[in-house]
Amino acid sequence: MTLTQSTPMTVATLADPLSRSLRGGETLYYGGDHAPNLYRLDAGLLRAVSLTSQGRTLTVRHILPGDLFGEEALSTGRRLYQVTALSDAAVRAIHPQHLSALEVMEVARSLAVQVERLMADGIHLQDGDLRGRIARYLLTLAETSLGSRHADGLRFVRVTHELIAEGTGATRESVSKLIGEMRDDGLVMPAYRCLTLTDEAGLRDLAGAGRD
Repeated sequence: MTLTQSTPMTVATLADPLSRSLRGGETLYYGGDHAPNLYRLDAGLLRAVSLTSQGRTLTVRHILPGDLFGEEALSTGRRLYQVTALSDAAVRAIHPQHLSALEVMEVARSLAVQVERLMADGIHLQDGDLRGRIARYLLTLAETSLGSRHADGLRFVRVTHELIAEGTGATRESVSKLIGEMRDDGLVMPAYRCLTLTDEAGLRDLAGAGRD
């Protein structure tokens, strides 16, 4: 799984932007809400989630800085998914009726990039065993605002077992079991809502096992 940040676009100059700050864990909107506008993510990390008929929460897509989202404003007028901040974030509302022809093309470009990323993520979620998917997801999140480094240089990710399960299409119980095994293998060191990547080379090997 690879999350590639969108190239900065001219939408930064869109008319009438409305800025809003979100704290980690805060929801921007829920499925079924009215959708009067698009949004651009300026900083942080968001995710769109969906609730299955079995009551499980699944991550539909990640939203990176530079991405435009809330495209339901251009179609149904109702939000399809819940969008929640995974870290502190900054977003701007964009009113579709104020878009110039050039800006409409920029919106289309951003959405096309995200569709490509979404398709790649879908393949990665089904590629290999769960240990490999977890390793790929941790390495991916380490490159976002959820990742940082300890004083000794080791990277860590602010993440819960539940978030990993929702991002890899697994159950929390399965993830917890495998995280324990990965800890015993020296790959990660769990702490409260945090995982230190103690052996990134080993994680990369695991993430690539069984793949072309």
